[in-house]
Amino acid sequence: MFGKTAANIAPILATTLAIFSGLFAAAAVNAAPRDPSRVAAIFPPWWSPAQAVAAAGSAGDIAATGSTPFILILRGDPADLAQRARSVGALLVLDPDLAGLCAPKDARP
Repeated sequence: MFGKTAANIAPILATTLAIFSGLFAAAAVNAAPRDPSRVAAIFPPWWSPAQAVAAAGSAGDIAATGSTPFILILRGDPADLAQRARSVGALLVLDPDLAGLCAPKDARP
């Protein structure tokens, strides 16, 4: 009836992707760590737990595991903890308290 083709759907998909990318970026900025010495580092979900732990351990001290094995709560030097986490592969670095279920209750100071 409507005869949608790939050419008709492509602009819709591009717009949807742009909207979600903007929302993702806004959420990441608003969830920046309030205490730069304590962060929730979110590593790629396709990494093994051992790979995520090894990377996180090279960025800072692992304080806890989040709700999934690729989310790790790190403590370390506030001057560069977030940058070190990103440099070893963290996709996002968030405030553990604002990240919701990322941080178990016992990981809080």
